[in-house]
Amino acid sequence: MIQRFIVLLSFMFFSFSVFGGVVCAEEFPAVVEADIQAVLSAEREGILSDLKVDTGDQISRGGLVGVVYHKDLILRKELYEANKNYLEIKVENLTRLHEKGLATEEELALAQKELAVNEKEISIIQSEIDRSLIHSPFSGRIVTRHIQPHEWVKPGQPVVELYDPRRLRVVADIPSEIAVGMKEKQTNTIFFPALNESVEARLAVLSPQVDVRSNTRKVYWTVDGKDVRSTKLIPGMKGVLKVGSQ
Repeated sequence: MIQRFIVLLSFMFFSFSVFGGVVCAEEFPAVVEADIQAVLSAEREGILSDLKVDTGDQISRGGLVGVVYHKDLILRKELYEANKNYLEIKVENLTRLHEKGLATEEELALAQKELAVNEKEISIIQSEIDRSLIHSPFSGRIVTRHIQPHEWVKPGQPVVELYDPRRLRVVADIPSEIAVGMKEKQTNTIFFPALNESVEARLAVLSPQVDVRSNTRKVYWTVDGKDVRSTKLIPGMKGVLKVGSQ
């Protein structure tokens, strides 16, 4: 009887306790996260006169997300540009007169100063116009819209959130005694009940720190963005990591 019990115990130890080289039938909850995400905000105060995107929309890198009202700035810029044309002609004429001794150094220097100041004003206004436009820093998908068109916005106020669907990762808290046997670039199978499909993920990062309360380490996997199954994943989707299921 004792001998049979020892044999049974040995079989259970062989089947369930060792990771790496021996099949380990253990499962852990995992969740999908966006590796690249951003909260886009307004850079200047004003009315959000136009919002080009909504939740779920795709946007390309550099694409226009929203516009803070700035027609008054455009009019100011046009006024300074018209004045610039006048000042350029003035400086040109004074330069010729100065060469003939018909204009003083002071008159020419004053005109050149007026032109330089005018050009700086145009640059400042153009900078404000550029800050009125909210562009996407990368190609991605809009997941949250924090504001409605024609609302007043302040600098730094969130307008939309987006993430890159091609750059997703899966994270799980793994007991340290199991994580210590895991290797970077190894492949693991993660099952997603919502899809009723399994996805192959490559281990990318092992946290160098153990959580003292749970005795676990965070482990991150990347998924192949070209894999048809992985393209169905979205941030927040829950999965089950099957350790040693290959």
